[in-house]
Amino acid sequence: MLIVGHFEHSIELEQALAVLEENSVQREHIIVVFMDNDLLKSKYREFSPHPFEIGISTATGFAVFGASVGFVLTWGPILCGLFAAIIGFLIGYLGYSFIKNKKLQSKQKRGKHEVTVIIQSSEEQSQRIREILWQYQAHSVGQVKLP
Repeated sequence: MLIVGHFEHSIELEQALAVLEENSVQREHIIVVFMDNDLLKSKYREFSPHPFEIGISTATGFAVFGASVGFVLTWGPILCGLFAAIIGFLIGYLGYSFIKNKKLQSKQKRGKHEVTVIIQSSEEQSQRIREILWQYQAHSVGQVKLP
């Protein structure tokens, strides 16, 4: 029988592994797999928009709106369009940079890596092993019967 547990990398994981080894689970029957989060991020990072691109996009929208309003105002459509473009660029660039930095900071705070533990055991031991994994704060635990 295979038992699979999913943890954050923490001291609880280390304690769970120590307790499992004390409870007659041999080290050869335990596999610990560290999940890699950076590979997927780096693969698609080039497709994420940059703050400059967002700034230019919002500047275009604001410039169109400013030029339209400028026909009514005394400054005219050209000056109003330029001022609106500058304001739009600043709003888009700074707003996107602020949001992107907040997301990055929140990811770094919870930045612990995920770990999957796979344990091969007999059916008699499986219930006790599952209890140990849950006791030491596993995110999820599953089991599969081997053929």
